[in-house]
Amino acid sequence: MKTHKEKIDEMITLKKENSLWNHFLTNLFNRGEVVADQKPREYVIWTSNYWIGTFYPIFRITFTTRNEISKIETELSSFGKLCLLLLIAVILIFSSIIVFIPIFQEIEYFGLREIIILTIYSLFMYSLFWVMKKSYSNEKGILLTDLKIAVGLESQENIDRAEEGKGEWTPKMTLLRVFTYPFSIFVIVFSAFYLLPDGNLKGIFGILVCGTYLLADIRILIKKKKTKANKAYSK
Repeated sequence: MKTHKEKIDEMITLKKENSLWNHFLTNLFNRGEVVADQKPREYVIWTSNYWIGTFYPIFRITFTTRNEISKIETELSSFGKLCLLLLIAVILIFSSIIVFIPIFQEIEYFGLREIIILTIYSLFMYSLFWVMKKSYSNEKGILLTDLKIAVGLESQENIDRAEEGKGEWTPKMTLLRVFTYPFSIFVIVFSAFYLLPDGNLKGIFGILVCGTYLLADIRILIKKKKTKANKAYSK
């Protein structure tokens, strides 16, 4: 009977060092490949596809002396961490230029309108962060589950049983979408037809934030639906 290590060896299609440069190359040229940095008692493996994009996890797998898995640790790839820092920096700079500086330059007129703008901005920044984090967590969970099933640590039946009752349309999530979807569409339409024609750069910001939120959340729903459909078909 094959060991966990031997089963993982069969999955690996490329061998590379776990470095920033190699993760950069993975994003450009090696999507869909299972890449590994192999050491005698530890493997670092990763894969990237068009769903997870740049922000994919790496799996640090430790083996026993019998080549069985003793521990699996996950973290964002080094290139993903760099892109995340750059994204945060761009958002902060853009936010300062478009939102914060114009408001606080006229601090003597700070009133209800400015409070509403900052509240809406904070809400959508939180929503954007939450959706990105949830998207990454979902992709990481799917990849980790596939790995455990491939090596025999888990069975598909146990995974399906654990997933029963979980969904994206819980009362909390439904209530959130009832509010955020119509409001996001309103902000996009208002920005496109009223702010951008007047040369107001806040229109770009509104479209960027709300559009990203909608696309990311819809992507999660589509991915979940496809996963369930594939499982049902395989049965």
